[in-house]
Amino acid sequence: MIELIFSLIAIAGLAIAGFGVFLILQAVSRNQRTRTGVMVTVFGILIAILFFIIGAGLVEIQADEVGVVFNVLDGKLSEEPLGPGLHVIIPGVQEVTIYSVAQQEYTMSGRTGEGAVRGDDAVEALTNDGQQVRLDVTVIFRIDSANASVVHKNWRNRYQEGLIRPTVRSVVREVLGQFDVQEIYSEKRTELAVEIERAVQERISDDGFQVTDVLVRNIVFSEEYVQSIEQKQVAQQEALEAEFRVQEREQEAEQARALAQGEADATRIRAEGEAEALRLINEQLAQNPMLIQWRYIEQLGDNVQIIVIPSNSPYLFDIQALIQQAGAEVTPAPDSEGTTSGQ
Repeated sequence: MIELIFSLIAIAGLAIAGFGVFLILQAVSRNQRTRTGVMVTVFGILIAILFFIIGAGLVEIQADEVGVVFNVLDGKLSEEPLGPGLHVIIPGVQEVTIYSVAQQEYTMSGRTGEGAVRGDDAVEALTNDGQQVRLDVTVIFRIDSANASVVHKNWRNRYQEGLIRPTVRSVVREVLGQFDVQEIYSEKRTELAVEIERAVQERISDDGFQVTDVLVRNIVFSEEYVQSIEQKQVAQQEALEAEFRVQEREQEAEQARALAQGEADATRIRAEGEAEALRLINEQLAQNPMLIQWRYIEQLGDNVQIIVIPSNSPYLFDIQALIQQAGAEVTPAPDSEGTTSGQ
């Protein structure tokens, strides 16, 4: 901005000088004195020269830039680059080349229009076990402001194609060769990116660059490997399903065994209960033999008045004893068929 202002003032000085020349010509045409025109012309020329020199000697460096100073007389670069701000140099003796120290990125991609190079620019490499892999890689880097003179001396504006691109491609191939394809496919993709970043930083730091990050954006495996992975996943899924079916059958069998065991336990408990009941009944019968006969009579209906017993058979019940036990009175009455009735 300052350079622009000084340039405008210098141009204004030239305009003043031109006006002075106009005054001179007009005075000559009128046979008048040209002193005023000469003074205006000289004044304009002095202003133009002064501000052109001052403008040429001022260098403004932005916040994300550094300036590398080259001395024309001795052919040497200044060791200390110019930092952000306004600087004064010797016009014609010192030349300043400005470099950006902001973050930059360089992308190599297999997709058209996505990388620095048009077309398929993915990095092809072989893994440790011989599988071919294609990688899309982005490196984020910046010029080290303290070493900008090294960048100017070695690369100028050719560093992206001359240093960054070939270095990253070479490092990716070297590092990928240390990993098996299964490791990259599963758990070590992040480790791969970290190792690439470390190796790239080691390679380009001496040339005045700093690596901020390396992004492995996409990895494309060979069709054969992808098919083998798919087949393996299908086999694993089928194995899991078969294992599930086996577990399901085992659970059903376990439930059946538990049900059968429950039924067996219930039968055993019922049998033990019945046996215990019979034991108690036997104990009662042993103490009271007439109990079973009484229980039989008790089950008869209330309106039964006559019990018929064949004449040629012994009494089934001791009716007299039962009646006495019940506290009732009985009057036996023999009939013509040899039976006894009671009420």
